[in-house]
Amino acid sequence: MENQEPIRKVSARAKVANAITHELGKIPPQAIELEQVVLGAMMLERNAVNDTIDILNEHSFYDPKHQYIYNAVRELFGSSSPIDLLTVVNKLKENGELEAAGGVTYISQLTSRIASTAHIEFHARVIAEKHIKRELIRMSSEVIRDAYEDTNDVFDVLNMAEGELFNIAE
Repeated sequence: MENQEPIRKVSARAKVANAITHELGKIPPQAIELEQVVLGAMMLERNAVNDTIDILNEHSFYDPKHQYIYNAVRELFGSSSPIDLLTVVNKLKENGELEAAGGVTYISQLTSRIASTAHIEFHARVIAEKHIKRELIRMSSEVIRDAYEDTNDVFDVLNMAEGELFNIAE
């Protein structure tokens, strides 16, 4: 059972968001192409990492493959290691996440799409905005669900909503 991929548990947040999304028949806000461009740029140029690392986090990325890749980049950045296609692939291998991240071919395609990193910070902010929208949808869905429950204290629901909104604003 070597090279088994780790199984990621679906968070309660994701379950609620997915249920509401399914109910409404809408796709959550996302920008897959920009995610690809930002990750590709991060593997090509250290300045792209510096420009985006404070804007994004793992959950900013809609595509789970991109979350794995971003985490590998962030780990390399945190240890002051070089960040490029080879080091990211090796880090994903070490973590047992290479296949979950799309494999070597997919990751190499990310870097081949990059013509310039000139607008990388703008692209990262768009990804962050999409994440904030997804979080607002998730939080609102939880508030709606909890508000329908007669067993929930209305002030507890209100406090939860206020806390969640504050966390999103942060």
